[in-house]
Parts: sequence; structure tokens; C-alpha cells
Amino acid sequence: MIKRIFLTIYITVSVILFSSAATPNIELEVVVSGISESKGQLLIGIYDKEEGAFETSSQVAGKIVPAKAGKMQFKFQLPAGQYAIGVIHDSNSNNQLDTNFLGIPTEDYGFSNSANRPIFDKAKIKLLHSQTIQIDLQ
Repeated sequence: MIKRIFLTIYITVSVILFSSAATPNIELEVVVSGISESKGQLLIGIYDKEEGAFETSSQVAGKIVPAKAGKMQFKFQLPAGQYAIGVIHDSNSNNQLDTNFLGIPTEDYGFSNSANRPIFDKAKIKLLHSQTIQIDLQ
């Protein structure tokens, strides 16, 4: 009976220790340039799968920060994997990318991998080690 209790405790502790020793996160630095003015906010979203990519509800990480003209840098800690990053300069702080009546964006935006559209496969990057990603707003 005592052996069984010790065995149960040993297995439980081993599982807890193994679970907490998950893959360490990798630092991803995102440098956003081309911020036209210190007005509104930047919306940064990071996505790890095509389904729901570039929708706020599907973000694995993100930030909303006051915009400063020029260049801004952000750091994230993420597990190794594939990610796509989208940035919006939400100049009127309404938490979305505004468009005109034709659907053409009226606020600046940008994507990882120099993608010109919000398509996961075009914007995806492989994060295997610490790295810096440059996103130029358009």
C-alpha cells in the first residue's frame, strides 16, 4: 500500500514537472516603420494558423499602443512555430481598419514577410530562434 502511494506521488510530481518544462519561448521583435503621425494607436496582431488569420478573436498575441510617428519596436515571447503578423495604424482609435466606399483602406497597414494582403501563407514567417521582423506600413 505504501509503495502504491509513493508511486502515485512520484508519477504526479513527474507529470507536473514535465508539464511546466514546456518548450521555452523565443523572442520575436517586431519593428514597425512608416508611421505617418503620432495620432491614434497601433494594433498589432500575431496569428498562428490560416483559419481566422487577421481576425482579432484568433490572435495568439497582440498589442494596442499609442502611435508615435516614425518607427516603433515591440517584443513578444512565442513558442517556435509559424506566424503571420498584421499591423494597423488606427489613426482614429476605433479599433479597426477604416476603408472607403470601395473597400480601399484609408488607414495605414502592413504585414510580415512584406505581404501586401492579409493572406496567412504570404505573411507567414518561421520562428525558430530569436529574430527581428520589419513591417513597413503602406
